[in-house]
Amino acid sequence: MSTDAGWTDRQRDAGSTWRAVWSRITGDAENPMGWGFTVARLFGVRVRISLWFVLYAAAQIIWSISLDNIGVAFVAIQMAVLFGLVLLHEFGHVFACRAVGGDADDVLLWPLGGLAACQTPPHWRADLITTLGGPLVNVALLPVFAGALWVIGADEHILFNPLTPGVTLGALQGWGAITLWTAHFLNIILLAFNLLPMFPLDGGRIVHALAWRRTDERRGRDLAASIGLVGAIVLAVVSLPSRETTILGVAIFAGLVCWFERQRVRQESEIIYGAMAAPGDEMREYEAQRRAAEKQREREAKEQAELDRILAKIAATGMDSLTRTERRTLEQATERRRGG
Repeated sequence: MSTDAGWTDRQRDAGSTWRAVWSRITGDAENPMGWGFTVARLFGVRVRISLWFVLYAAAQIIWSISLDNIGVAFVAIQMAVLFGLVLLHEFGHVFACRAVGGDADDVLLWPLGGLAACQTPPHWRADLITTLGGPLVNVALLPVFAGALWVIGADEHILFNPLTPGVTLGALQGWGAITLWTAHFLNIILLAFNLLPMFPLDGGRIVHALAWRRTDERRGRDLAASIGLVGAIVLAVVSLPSRETTILGVAIFAGLVCWFERQRVRQESEIIYGAMAAPGDEMREYEAQRRAAEKQREREAKEQAELDRILAKIAATGMDSLTRTERRTLEQATERRRGG
């Protein structure tokens, strides 16, 4: 009996150690969607590249080895351009969020977009402006890439058939022209995909903000998730005859996100309506607990933001640069984590 208990304890310790190590590497051991690797810190933002981005890029490069007309070099350029475009798109969200008084300190890059950890003021207009910040970067890049193609004499390729990009690529001469047109092409594709009215894409978030304006935040999410679910089904049906597996994958992923979002909204509604139905003392107790939880979350968010700032300062200028107050804050945070 004691042997079994000891083995169970060792398994539990091993699992905890693995999760701790994996969290340190990827940022979140419990959430596969958040697995990523830190690659830079820019403008106070931690930039991470998703594990799925790395696997997608590796798969594309391996797949290209067997294709004589594309080759590894082109796919490597394509992945590098995609990384840059997604990064610019996400920083559009970051700067828009900060412009409306919000905060953003983390960006996770995905193959067809990214996840910027934006904490916006609780208002539909702030949410809408933050969401539009990303697509507006892609819109601003349209004349930049088109103008560059015109300068190098490839203006006949500014307009193209998006269903047959290989035809245009075959007509281009030189790696410079190929790289520039690839950036132009991927920028348009990213813009188009992100404006689809489905969560977690920007189009779904835009629908949410506009619906929030007419109703409230929770009902706006419910409406946006319902529209997104229908959109995902339509996109999946359209992709089947053309055998576009990438589009089908986006449709399935977006459909699942929209479905889970609808379930979450319904659970929130049940909790709220249950609390509203509670008699006087229970209702007051519920409200007190809710306010206390909100204050606790706000306090923890502020403490974490201050700790992140101190850690960034240490990384940039060393421990000796800390003030007495900053050292005390760091010590208190360390003690709390040890006690937890």
